[in-house]
Amino acid sequence: MVRSAPGHTTLAAVRFICSFAAAAALCLASAPCRAEGRDPAASLFAGASVLVAGFTVGALLLTTSNASATQSNAGWLTIESGVALAPFAAHAVAGEWARGLAFSALPAAAIGGTAALFQYDPGTIAHGSLPEQRWLWSMFSVALAGSTVGVVDALLSGHDARMRARSIVVAPTVASGRVGLVLQGPL
Repeated sequence: MVRSAPGHTTLAAVRFICSFAAAAALCLASAPCRAEGRDPAASLFAGASVLVAGFTVGALLLTTSNASATQSNAGWLTIESGVALAPFAAHAVAGEWARGLAFSALPAAAIGGTAALFQYDPGTIAHGSLPEQRWLWSMFSVALAGSTVGVVDALLSGHDARMRARSIVVAPTVASGRVGLVLQGPL
C-alpha cells in the first residue's frame, strides 16, 4: 500500500501506479496464442540472416587481410561457416532440429575439405594452383547449393502438409483401353 500526505503524491506512489498500468497494458494487449503453426517467412529470414552475416564478416576478413594467408583462410572459413549454419538456423526456427542438422551436413563436410586444403597449402586463396582453385570453388559451390536447398526446404517444410490437406489433385489416368482424369481431395 502506498501512503502519502493528503494532497501530495510521492514518487513511490507514481512509480507504483505507472508500473501497475504498464503491466496491465502488457497483459491486455498481448496477442493470443494459436496452434496454427509457424510463419514460414521466419525460417527464410533466419536462414538468410545467418548466410548474410557469414558472408559479411568473412568478406571483411578477406578484404582486410593484406596478403595474410592466415586471415584470408579465416575469412573464407567464416563464409563457409555461415553457409553451413544457415539451413540449421532456418530449420531451428521451425523446430526441426534433426532436419536442420541433416541439411547442414553437406556444407559442414565442405568446411572440412576446405580446411584440409588450407592445411595442405595455406596460400590456396590467392596463390593456389589451378587444381587447388578448382577444389576450393567446387567445395564452396556444393556447400552453397546445399545450404540454399536447406533454407528453401525449411521455408516449405510445414507448408506442404497443410497444403496437401486442403488441395484438390487432378491427375491423368491411362489404363488398358481407357484415358481419363482422376479427381481427388476434399470437395
